[in-house]
Amino acid sequence: MVAFYEERSSARLSCAIVGNVVLPGGHPVNSMTAMMSSGRRWKTLAASIAAQGTMPGIQLATAWENYEGATSFRPKYWAETIAKSRALANSVGPTRLRQLFAGLHTGTEMAAEAGYRHVQLHAAHGYLFSLLTDRRLYDGAAECLEFVRSWAQTCRETGLETSVRISLRTGDADFDHVGATTYQDVVSSLPVDIVDVSSGFYNIDKRLIYPSTRSVLCDRHRETFELAARHPGTQFILSGKASGVVDDLPPNVHLGVCRDLIANPAFLDGRSDGCRNSGKCHYHSRGARSVWCPIWGRTPRHSGIASS
Repeated sequence: MVAFYEERSSARLSCAIVGNVVLPGGHPVNSMTAMMSSGRRWKTLAASIAAQGTMPGIQLATAWENYEGATSFRPKYWAETIAKSRALANSVGPTRLRQLFAGLHTGTEMAAEAGYRHVQLHAAHGYLFSLLTDRRLYDGAAECLEFVRSWAQTCRETGLETSVRISLRTGDADFDHVGATTYQDVVSSLPVDIVDVSSGFYNIDKRLIYPSTRSVLCDRHRETFELAARHPGTQFILSGKASGVVDDLPPNVHLGVCRDLIANPAFLDGRSDGCRNSGKCHYHSRGARSVWCPIWGRTPRHSGIASS
């Protein structure tokens, strides 16, 4: 991870966010997921990013016990996911909710002590916080959102920059038809510094998380711009191979680069020779243990890097 992030960090990159890192007391999405701790290696990683002129950031997340991420991009059981997500979310009582946010605060403190200046709450892709912040899925969402507000305010008071990652849609059209805009607006009104916009639930439709076709990419960009227009005082990150529209970004929308930079560490030099949609970076879907990209032209030394 040190080699991977060091190679891709530079003064051209505002913040490098290390994800998908499990907060203390949380559950990983697979066996390769990194766990936040007070270990010295986290400080080494942050320092290696900062040394290249980039702000070190970290994304804190959790799934749940016995979580299994789909390997196919549209799993056969996708239609059952919303009902299962609702049942799982509502099994989280007040005590467990407080424990989750205690873990978030502890993980944030560990990150700050290690040198990370930006902390992101991963509330997208059907992971636990994306369920708990959505009133359509969790009866206690109002209390959960208050905990997020408190966390963000505490971070701001200590000088940390914060963001929250959300999914515009789940991929279940019937569910997304009702309340999606309201959910987006509620989370975008939280006192975080930036809202990082993604889309899709991992166990419904990963094609929305990793868009490659023109129609899906255009939908992601359009929906992000519409959200940003509704909240002109909020800062947003647009992802989804968006470098081609960077000259047309509204003033409160900023470019997020993922797969292009994974494929080519020098991508920001000229915004060319980026991701070619080979799919090799989707290591979990392929049953592999690490990210790989044909553009590298060699077997990478960067093992175990999750593409979240």
